Parts: sequence; structure tokens; C-alpha cells
Amino acid sequence: MCRLNRRRDRLKESLSEEGLSGALLTDPANIRYLCGFSGEGILAVGEALVLVTDPRYGEQAEEAKGCRVVVTRERLLDGLKEALKDGFWGERVGLEGSLPYGTYLRLLEVFPDVGWTKASCLEALRSVKDEGEIALIKEAARIGDRIFEGLLSLLRPGVTEREVAAELVYRLHREGEGSSFEPIVAFGPNSSKPHAAPSDRKLVEGEPVLVDFGVLLRGYASDMTRTFWFGEPEEEFLKVHSVVLEAQNAALEAARPGMDVVELDGVARKVIEDAGYGENFGHGLGHGVGLEVHEPPRISPKGEGKLEEGMVFTVEPGIYLPGRWGVRTEDMVVLGRDGPEVITSSPKFVRIS
Repeated sequence: MCRLNRRRDRLKESLSEEGLSGALLTDPANIRYLCGFSGEGILAVGEALVLVTDPRYGEQAEEAKGCRVVVTRERLLDGLKEALKDGFWGERVGLEGSLPYGTYLRLLEVFPDVGWTKASCLEALRSVKDEGEIALIKEAARIGDRIFEGLLSLLRPGVTEREVAAELVYRLHREGEGSSFEPIVAFGPNSSKPHAAPSDRKLVEGEPVLVDFGVLLRGYASDMTRTFWFGEPEEEFLKVHSVVLEAQNAALEAARPGMDVVELDGVARKVIEDAGYGENFGHGLGHGVGLEVHEPPRISPKGEGKLEEGMVFTVEPGIYLPGRWGVRTEDMVVLGRDGPEVITSSPKFVRIS
């Protein structure tokens, strides 16, 4: 409860600095972060907190801590209007940037006297993790490492991407609480697609395997990627695999609190560009991980902000040769005062047979 109170106090202070009297939250991750509720609903933040949900989550709403809970059969915003007393909010109230436009229009209708505006502080609300969050993410990462080790025995000629992915999902549920996103299992030329979906392609000797997956544990995610060759690798694959590791290591050595996210992306990107593969690295270097598998900070050429102690994020450079294959290596780190602690420990071997 003390941890939740600190989060709320920090949010209220940030809202006040923006001249806002409160906020309305609809993002399930933000709601869970502030009151522990894992269902669907809306959370009004003022001097107090009011959670509104529907009867499907009535029993689940008992998870919520430190807020008034309203279970309504009406539309959620109508239920919220009935629940709020006059003066709960002042003139200006903050909204998440992800709020659907239809919900915004409905807000204008239900609360015509409120001045709704985007609250910039909500974008990075969860970007710095506390000790409890870091412990859960580390445990999720450890489970992921264990699952990856066991997964290697499934790789044999004739097995399909879909079969490996199905077994992976089963193990994610058995060892953790499920998958933090749809796993990527890509053989051969499919590995050149950064977000390839598992298919019926069969594994054959003499091609790469890319596996990208994450564990879900008490709401928190992990994320890791490994790429290796099944059989005897091509010479260029060995070169590209080495360049990707060099780029990742350069970024890990450079990362420090206070560093601009664009600068960190540039450290890894320069290694890849200098090797002649700059056009083949088409995504950002990394992203935050927490209650969602993709959240701030966004470490990319178009990212914003600086790294802070306590952030948890991925470092995942990649090189993709269309129609041939791709290589991506992804680790998660916790940023400390003196640099990052890598919390994924699966080996980065270049081949298996």
C-alpha cells in the first residue's frame, strides 16, 4: 500500500506542476499501477481516487487498494458522473495521449464544464521502476532464460515455426502466467521480417532461427530475442551476427543515467552503419518494459527524453537482409547509477546442430 501511495503522490505532484487538478485514466496498465486493479474500467484521480467498472469485474475489483470502487450497469462515464461529487475536479483535467477519440467526444458530452487536456506526465508515469517491480521483472527474465534452454531440444529438421511457437506458449503458461506478447519463431528468410508471424514453414539444415518471446508474471513482462544458425552457417551470417553483438555491447557500455535516448540509439546504429548495414537496421534500439512489453522510454532516432536510474529497457539491434535472413539479439537491462545490469542471461551462440 505504501508503494501505491508513493506512486499516487508522485502523479499528483506532476499533475499540479502542469496546472491540472486531476486526471482520468483508461489505460489498464496505468490503472493497475496506481490501485492494483487488473480488470477493465476507468480511474478518476483528484484529491481521492474513484474506480468505476462493470459487473463483469465486480469481484475482481476487490483487488483495488486505496480508492472508492463503483460497480455500475450504466455506461462507465455515466457511472462516473453519478459517483463524483461537485468539486472533485477543478477546471483542467489531464488525459492520456492514447485515449480513443470516441471516448474523448463522450467525455465532452458527459462533463461539459471540464477543460480536458493531454497530461504529458502520464506518458512516462511508469518509466522508472521501484524495487518490487524490478524484482518481478528479473524473475520473469529468469523464467524466460529457463524456457529458452528447454526450447532448443525442439529444433529438429521438419518441425514447423507454428509447432515451436505453440509449445513455447504452453511453456510460458506453465512456467509463468502466460506470454507478454505473441511469440516470434522465424526460420530461414522469415527471420528477415522483424515481426514475422509463425507459419507452417519447416526447419531445414543450413538456415537461421530467430526466437523472440516474453514471460508474463503478476502483470509484469519480460522480452528477449536470440538468433542462431541451424547447421553450418554462411560466412556473411557470421559477420552480421558479430556486428549485431558489437553494436549491442557498445550500447551497453555507453548507457548511463542522463543520456539522451537518441544518443544511445546512435551508439549502436553507428556500429552497424560503419559495417555497411545501416539501411538494414530499420527499427529503434530498444523500449521500456514493465506492465506492458512496450512502454517508455522509446530508444530510437525519434525517441524523446533521457535515461534515468531505475528504468528497465531492452537493447536489441538488428540487421535484416530481405529475402535471405535477419539477425536480432535482444537483452533486458536495469539501469543503475553506474550503468546497466543485464538481466537476461541466455547464451548468444551463433549456431546449433
